[in-house]
Amino acid sequence: MKEITAKTKKLGIIGCPVEHSFSPRMHNYISEKVGADYIYTGFHVEPENVGDAVSGVRALGLSGINVTAPHKQAVMRYLDEIDERAARLGSVNTIVNNGGILRGYNTDSDGFYMSLIKAGIAVKGSRILMIGCGGVVKPTLMRLIEAEPEAVTIVNRTSSKAVALAGALRSETGFPVNTEVGDMDFDIVINTTSAGMEPQEDVLPTELIDGIDDLDFINKNTAAVDMIYNPPKTRFLAEAEKRGAKILNGLDMLIYQGLIAYGLFTGIKLPENMAELIRRDVFGVEGEN
Repeated sequence: MKEITAKTKKLGIIGCPVEHSFSPRMHNYISEKVGADYIYTGFHVEPENVGDAVSGVRALGLSGINVTAPHKQAVMRYLDEIDERAARLGSVNTIVNNGGILRGYNTDSDGFYMSLIKAGIAVKGSRILMIGCGGVVKPTLMRLIEAEPEAVTIVNRTSSKAVALAGALRSETGFPVNTEVGDMDFDIVINTTSAGMEPQEDVLPTELIDGIDDLDFINKNTAAVDMIYNPPKTRFLAEAEKRGAKILNGLDMLIYQGLIAYGLFTGIKLPENMAELIRRDVFGVEGEN
């Protein structure tokens, strides 16, 4: 068991709720593997206490924290500095304490992009369908747009939200984002909704979306991606797999964003196989996701 002393450096994650987070297990595993004297834990922070929590990072000398829902936008106003990309994405999920100066970063979007690339899913020149309009969608799509896809379409049960998000993306990136499904010819289909998680295990993310009657547009040439990692194979992924699609769940996004954040916190260069070790030893998944 790791010895914790007064010299041990502290890391953590804030959210509401935060009890479900796998980040403490993952980060503490990394520290143990590389022999770094860090400990990582979770802090449940109510929305009205976000400012005090961020100030506490500085006051208590924490080396840094991760930020999960619903605080990724709210924390930004309390930081001393914000990384250029995080400012452009409008979301911070990692805060580093550098001698009392708190700097915010976003590792979510890079983590998701890296998970696609590691899985052999090419973004450049692809036609992407994004299902859902939650907080993770805008920064994710801004990162994907940087990789030069051919086309991006956003759909949502409340179509007005998709239209508003598409307009914001067009304004900020100059990329013409669609909100009509058209000919249903997509290379990458991404679920960002909670459909597939308990208690919606049998729900497909495409249900109640205008213009999509079934999943027959998914085939052997499609990559079906779900940001959900528990369960590891949602109904959406199972149905896509039956149609011959390449499938990918959200586990590697979680892992890669965590590896990027750990490097920012500690400055430690991690072994090339760290993602594979975490996948196996922390999550019990053998081989590639």
